[in-house]
Amino acid sequence: MHRAAVHEVLLTGWARTAGDRYMIGAQWPRDHSFYRPLPTGAHDPLLVLETVRQAGLLVAHVGAGVPVGHHFVMHSIGYDVDPGLLRLDRVPADLTIDVTHQVHARRPTGAVRLGIRTLFSRDGEVLGSGTGEMTCLPEAVFRNLRARSLPPEAGQSAELPPVEPRRVNRSREEDVVLSPGSDPLTWLVRVDRDHPVLFDHPLDHVPGMLVFEAMRQALAYTGRGLLPLGCHAELSRYVELDPPAAVVLRPGPGDPVFDLEQGGKTAGTVSWFISSDDGWRVPNPR
Repeated sequence: MHRAAVHEVLLTGWARTAGDRYMIGAQWPRDHSFYRPLPTGAHDPLLVLETVRQAGLLVAHVGAGVPVGHHFVMHSIGYDVDPGLLRLDRVPADLTIDVTHQVHARRPTGAVRLGIRTLFSRDGEVLGSGTGEMTCLPEAVFRNLRARSLPPEAGQSAELPPVEPRRVNRSREEDVVLSPGSDPLTWLVRVDRDHPVLFDHPLDHVPGMLVFEAMRQALAYTGRGLLPLGCHAELSRYVELDPPAAVVLRPGPGDPVFDLEQGGKTAGTVSWFISSDDGWRVPNPR
């Protein structure tokens, strides 16, 4: 799962059910040191994204034969859930995840590009879905790629002033990853490489889950809500440790869309879906 801490692993087991299809077990704790339950009595929806991410890593290794030690570049990731998937009970949430993977390309360098589609079930009812697209790179290929893009020195983004914790549903300043930007629709991403969850192990780039958390905190800051029931991210490059990246909320009504910007370039675009008025449609896992 590319985690150093056992307690950060959400998956509990897996079995192959067809050639490219797996059933995976997962459990969300009633509380978490970072992904805390919401005041409305729901699990943090970013647990869905983290579960999709971990499921993609698992099937890449056990299904597509990607060796442990390869590096992963995420191109897209998303989820869409019914609120019932996130309800907080008096016991941890036990989930089953139907995962289908497809290998799109294998390169002579050893790089593998693949995609996954997932269906989330709780208590026997399908209540959510997730997708992901990634490329898995051998160490030498990854290092060559990073040597061409890494800035000469890493900055000190954690020293950026945080917004007030209560504005983003946080009690501790060290869990605030948002800093005021140049205008009311722009925020800078605070990067604390000593954070025990977001930086579970050393990285030479900003982890994707930190960027998603920055956007979710921006949604809370602007009063858009704490419970996004879906998102879709298209990512084009790593977010580097320096200079500070910015999350920019596009103006206008409707569901919020953020652009992720750094050094004059766009690193990705993320759409968030807040309303459950239209419900969600169960996709075909194939």
